[in-house]
Amino acid sequence: MPNTMDQALILQIIKNNLPVGYSVVNTEGIIIDFNKEAAEITGYRQDEVLGKPHSELLHGTTNTHACPVYENTFEKRQGTVASETKIIRKDGREIDVLVTTVPLIDEQGVFLGGVGLFRDITQANKLKRERANMLSMFAHDMKNPIVSSAGFIERILQGKTGKINDKQRQYLEVVSDNLKNQEELIDGFLVFSRLEQKECAPQYTHFDLATLVGTVLRNLEIEREKKEILLTFNQKPGETCPVSADILMIQRVISNLIENAIRYCDTHEKINVSILREKNGTTLEVADDGPGISEEHIPHIFEPFHRGVHDTKGSGLGLAIAKSILECHNGKISFKNSPGRGAVFSVTLPNPAQGLK
Repeated sequence: MPNTMDQALILQIIKNNLPVGYSVVNTEGIIIDFNKEAAEITGYRQDEVLGKPHSELLHGTTNTHACPVYENTFEKRQGTVASETKIIRKDGREIDVLVTTVPLIDEQGVFLGGVGLFRDITQANKLKRERANMLSMFAHDMKNPIVSSAGFIERILQGKTGKINDKQRQYLEVVSDNLKNQEELIDGFLVFSRLEQKECAPQYTHFDLATLVGTVLRNLEIEREKKEILLTFNQKPGETCPVSADILMIQRVISNLIENAIRYCDTHEKINVSILREKNGTTLEVADDGPGISEEHIPHIFEPFHRGVHDTKGSGLGLAIAKSILECHNGKISFKNSPGRGAVFSVTLPNPAQGLK
């Protein structure tokens, strides 16, 4: 038995048995190959798609840039991994697909076209949305009795139902604090859920980032003074940093980062806040002298509900919310441990012209 097989035969066997759709387009975006699974997903037979423009057939437009995945492959000559996009089936139904693409480049560096592997994730996305909606409704239902109970306890603490002794006051204050913590947790979850479902579009306005940071620092002054933390804001008087963003969303991000820094710093330690104007945007940096974050936790710090080894309070949603807010602003948030001791979080917002949509 020969130890080699016909290369074309091997390719044909692989193509026909792939559990995902397989499509090949030439340099002009014309479909030149299409497997059975691709036909199953799109509703088109192979003979109906060969020789047809990919964008026009599967995206309903002659615009060759209609597919962001293929646009990246064609213009940048780069592959994409597990990118979501939408296509239109033969029956007119729009579906969600997860696509991985590879540019076809020969040994001489000549671009020949692109290969796409894709699968239908419409049902999975639908279930994910339904699950998120169900959890949101559940959170709403939980919040109402918590708010109501907290109100009644507050009335008791204020003496509106009669005199209470010191032990009763002590217990009721513990219950009141717990209810407030639960309300904050639910509020955080609802915000995160709306951001994840793209239900919170930023309301862009032009404002001075330095002024906003100053407002946040004043709001947290009491918390900082309790621990006698030295906080410096490296901003020259009168120097402005104009940005374009949703001011309430960005205030939430800044508050979260500085609150975290205060929480994890010991008494008399330092926090440094600075703003850097860069070519690609404006970066806010919050650095502290706290314990930093252990290496095993770093890959997960922006995941929802993740809490590090030093966390004793909080929902584990603050950084996940911050990341979602920055993503919907086309910005980014990053973290690194400082060379000596402590954590450094950086938030970058695009320049005003880049931020507006």
